[in-house]
Amino acid sequence: ATCVGWWMWPDDIARSGRARRGFDNIMVSADREIVVVGAGISGLAAAWRLRQAGIDVGVLEGGEKVGGYARPERRAGFLLEKGPFNVLVRDASFEALLDDFAGEVQVVAADKAAGNRYLYRRGELCRVPTNPLAMLTTSLLSVGGRLRLLGGLFVSKAADQSEQTIEQAASRRLGREAADTLVSAAIAGIYAGDISKLSLSACFPKVAEVDAETRSLIGYGLRAAVRRKKGGSGRSGRWRGMVNCDGGLGALTSAIGARLGERLMTECRVEELHSVDGGYALVYRRGRGGRDSLYARRIVLALPVEAASGLLEDVCPDGAEALGGIESASAVVLNLGYRREDIEHPLNGFGFLVPRNEPEVPVMGVLWADSTFPHVAPAGYRLLRVFLGGARDPDAVKRSDGELLRMAEGPLRKALGVIGSPMLVDVCRHPAAIPQYHCGHASKIARLEAAIGRQPGLSVIGNFLHGISVNDCVRVAMQCAERVIEARRHGTVPSAPVAECCEHYAFPQ
Repeated sequence: ATCVGWWMWPDDIARSGRARRGFDNIMVSADREIVVVGAGISGLAAAWRLRQAGIDVGVLEGGEKVGGYARPERRAGFLLEKGPFNVLVRDASFEALLDDFAGEVQVVAADKAAGNRYLYRRGELCRVPTNPLAMLTTSLLSVGGRLRLLGGLFVSKAADQSEQTIEQAASRRLGREAADTLVSAAIAGIYAGDISKLSLSACFPKVAEVDAETRSLIGYGLRAAVRRKKGGSGRSGRWRGMVNCDGGLGALTSAIGARLGERLMTECRVEELHSVDGGYALVYRRGRGGRDSLYARRIVLALPVEAASGLLEDVCPDGAEALGGIESASAVVLNLGYRREDIEHPLNGFGFLVPRNEPEVPVMGVLWADSTFPHVAPAGYRLLRVFLGGARDPDAVKRSDGELLRMAEGPLRKALGVIGSPMLVDVCRHPAAIPQYHCGHASKIARLEAAIGRQPGLSVIGNFLHGISVNDCVRVAMQCAERVIEARRHGTVPSAPVAECCEHYAFPQ
């Protein structure tokens, strides 16, 4: 099917009255070449790249606003990030996206204080050691635990051919105490997950490669540093390290949505997807109104794992089954605003995480938002961002606002010397938001890819594939768009659904 010369949506044109073969119950009102379903960062990035290539792409988003979990809000002088709040710039695709919108979005670099990271241990905050010498004196581990960790860095057993959990690899390399304390806390800050279930190769493929290649992690690190020095950094982008946007990460997604203009339709929740006439028919509900439909030659699904699985049931049941086996963790984000004098701790760092061997502490971690990005709080005030839920408390999203606040206030008083109540409270729940890359995840994605590959013109992108970070989502989306562009150039229909594996970084980002 050829592309309509300009974008027309069903409400703007006369009904064609054509019922397509195999789709007799719904009257298809318009033809589209490419439709992206979902306007989170994945869907927006893919749609923008397609638009750059001159393709008249359309986007259907079920919510009122674009951005997915990126939901910044300004209130009482605070910038409240209710989902992803920073990005560690590591990928050229994400840098290119920032470049494209440099005129609309002001990128803000993190303060140097963000380099200080802490763990909650025995009622106190301990700074995370950043080099082997600091590990000798850290109070996070016992003397035996420190010696075991240092010894493992120099010489330890490499991985065998079996799939390893993060816990298995960390215990083998660094010792049980370091795994329970240092590694479990770090993984809680990334996946909100359980290191005894998460797959090392699925979550951190490059780390898994190193684990299988060398006995000395220190030796490998030194050799890698020498190679980088000889070859240069390989990156010359404008932004490095951790960044945010002046209006929060939602400012970037909003800017992309604005550029897409009328090609983007919000409050259009796709409820069905069917194979029709060599393409696909989408049935969607617009706002609180009735159902409508449209036909597209190519579809890009950019939805959370459960929603994507549901839409694939008719067109790709094997793919739907593969996605149905992926679990997701829920999370709650509390933004708490305090007067500066109500917090004794100087908050001179990024924040603190809680390891799993502190089971009585109900929070996963607390970030000192204005220490990292001063623009998020007005003068004289501090903004704390508290994370609950995940594997530590799967039912957190079901708890009342009052209960969640009480759960957060205990650790804040004990660790930070917080007095009184916050002058601002914002609670945001994210049910089933963080895909869990448990052992067997790679085989599920392989089955998904094989199934999608048998459906020409159908692509799937999202944080449940090969990385949960914003960098990963943008990279996978851009690679998907490039395949679509190339296939269109040669008059074929792309079948490869996703990109290669990649690294992941902390949630929320």
